[in-house]
Amino acid sequence: MPLSTVVLVSMIKDAFEDYKRSVNDKTENVEKKAVRFNAETGKFEKTEWKNVKVGNIVELVEDEYLSADVLLL
Repeated sequence: MPLSTVVLVSMIKDAFEDYKRSVNDKTENVEKKAVRFNAETGKFEKTEWKNVKVGNIVELVEDEYLSADVLLL
């Protein structure tokens, strides 16, 4: 009984933290803007982070929010 209680409480805590992280990620993706290169126009343009795809060139500024999966060249 005591072990199952500890496991249950741990599962509930982890689920709550995952939910908070999910809500925070969705908020960050909508509120924060990325500046990516548009190959069709040849210019940089602002867009939401959720619209940045693999292979896009993104302009970064010092002390700016940065997605964890951006590769710096």
